[in-house]
Amino acid sequence: MNTESAPKRLLDKMDQTIIGFVIGLILPMFMFVLYYLVKFDGYTWDEYVNGARDLAVLPSFIKVSVFINLPFFFLFNLLKKFNLCKGVFFASLIYIGGMLFIKFLY
Repeated sequence: MNTESAPKRLLDKMDQTIIGFVIGLILPMFMFVLYYLVKFDGYTWDEYVNGARDLAVLPSFIKVSVFINLPFFFLFNLLKKFNLCKGVFFASLIYIGGMLFIKFLY
């Protein structure tokens, strides 16, 4: 009988809530930059960021940025990496909570 355990694959090692949380926090930042490059390339970066800080449009920027978490959530769910799913979900909740706070209470 072989008592050695099979080496874990990288995705199995990464199946931790904290890693999913970090992924869920970083992906919207990349999406924010990608949104600038695709839609607002006529503006300078400073104009884009200052425009995004406007409280009237900030919730829209947050919605677009957080949308990138959805495919990753479903991918991790499909791969049965539920701890990664949980982390991405909680990170998305933080962004969405901030958006709702700005939109309705600020």
